[in-house]
Amino acid sequence: MKLTDEQLSDLHHIIRTAGRENIKQEDYNRICEHFRVSKFYFDVDMGEALRTRDSHPMIPPVEEKRDGDRIVLYDDGSQTGLRLKYTYFFEEKEYVHSYLEFRIGIRKEDLDLEALQFFSDVMHVLMSRKNMKRMLDISRNSDALTGIPNIVHIQKKYKDVTREIPGSEFVVIRLNLQNFKYVNDVGGARAGDEAIIQYSRKLCEFVEEDEGVCRLGGDNFVLYVHTENLTKIRQKVNSVLISNLKSAPGNNFNISAWMGVSMEDKENKKQFSERLNEASAACELGKGKLKMPIVFYDEELLETISHNRNIISMFRPAIQKREFMPFFQAKVNMRDGSLVGFEALCRWKHEGRFIYPDEFIPVLDKNSFIPELDMTIFKETCSSIRQWKNMGLNPPVVSSNFSKKNLFVPDIEDKIADVIDDFGLSPDDVEIEITESIKDNEYEQLMSFISKLKERGIRISIDDFGTGYSSLSLIHNIDADAIKIDRSFVDKLPDDKRSRILIESIISIANRLQMSVIAEGVENEKQGRALLEMGCDTAQGYFYSKPVDFEEATRLIEESAFRPM
Repeated sequence: MKLTDEQLSDLHHIIRTAGRENIKQEDYNRICEHFRVSKFYFDVDMGEALRTRDSHPMIPPVEEKRDGDRIVLYDDGSQTGLRLKYTYFFEEKEYVHSYLEFRIGIRKEDLDLEALQFFSDVMHVLMSRKNMKRMLDISRNSDALTGIPNIVHIQKKYKDVTREIPGSEFVVIRLNLQNFKYVNDVGGARAGDEAIIQYSRKLCEFVEEDEGVCRLGGDNFVLYVHTENLTKIRQKVNSVLISNLKSAPGNNFNISAWMGVSMEDKENKKQFSERLNEASAACELGKGKLKMPIVFYDEELLETISHNRNIISMFRPAIQKREFMPFFQAKVNMRDGSLVGFEALCRWKHEGRFIYPDEFIPVLDKNSFIPELDMTIFKETCSSIRQWKNMGLNPPVVSSNFSKKNLFVPDIEDKIADVIDDFGLSPDDVEIEITESIKDNEYEQLMSFISKLKERGIRISIDDFGTGYSSLSLIHNIDADAIKIDRSFVDKLPDDKRSRILIESIISIANRLQMSVIAEGVENEKQGRALLEMGCDTAQGYFYSKPVDFEEATRLIEESAFRPM
């Protein structure tokens, strides 16, 4: 290899320049002319196997001219003939090529091939270094999966825009995709990633130049848009079509989103982070308790959030003060009016007044306190049974509810059995009610939970039966002692034929499997008589008794008589 003084000088200059600043086009021009190169470019078509962000260090956008899948560093416009190709590897995989093209008439034997190889190698190292810097810049400001801006970028952009355009009115929006898990269920995690990328790109198309979009992670996004554009954005995100996914071919998905909105800050006094917190709080409340697709952060919502925070802060002290207590709703044999059981329902008495369950149950559920609440009510229920026995009474079986959240509590079955033992009760004294609404990934855990309780002689009943998608599978596979027909079926009796057919079917199957049947929500005599005609003897509902406190439940045990149907 023999380099001319000009070539050496150009290489030395371009290496030093790359260490201090961006290489200018004139630097590319001069060095290519001295190496007799008419066109110099890198390809960026890595092929299907290697076209990924993780394995391709030259994917980031570059300042140089793009020509299809090429990054062109120099082109003097002349017609070329001879082309030399150089291959470079990353992690032992072929990932990029450089190309030197020469004017028509120049032959290989006219060139110093070793010098040209050295020139290409130097330029590849410089391009890789340059792109590494760009990758670092991109990683600081972009989402790794989708390539769209991240929260760092959108915060800076919002600050710049609101400073440059005083008085501009923007809303900040937090988006959470609805039922996105379905995409993963259909096509797997890779399909989910593809869908997120496609959704991100469409979301970017919805906003104007001075507006912003970013991905927070998972299926969560943040936007800020002009107030007058909110309606347009709301309509567009109401249903976004995701299609042509390689990992889920033939499937189209219409993606909707939960939206939380922080309305305009006309004086621009709030930081972006504060407005994002407002939008996030509205989104979470809409997705959770309110079940509303769009929620605006306002004074009323602020009051709700404050209430929820109070519930959370009051929870543990309330347990210590024994403010949570069971109220007992009777289960009655409709044929003879005898009391055959109670269901223990949670009530919270705080500072002399009752807090309604719909005020605190959703809040505690969202914040993962339900298992602790369930166990608290179970202990109080067992305490009540012990007191009745100490009074010389013979209380009926009392059922206590355990949410499916308990399925993942370590050793929950042992803890339930220990409580029964601690109060000197028999497993026959209690019954554990579980909801039928179980997801597929919870099914095996549920089977184990029930099996372990049954081994300890504890009765099991399935609550809200008939409302889930897997009712028949559940009743077939679970060794339950009783099923409770959901009130949504009972409400329509005696006139609704479909409800009658479904209830008759449930009763017939349960009888054959030697399970008892209880109808929930019986509120009038007509419903009771219809159920008796269909073969259901046991009812629970306001027709017989609302949920009552310990003292009133004691009176019901002592009298143990309701009017037969």
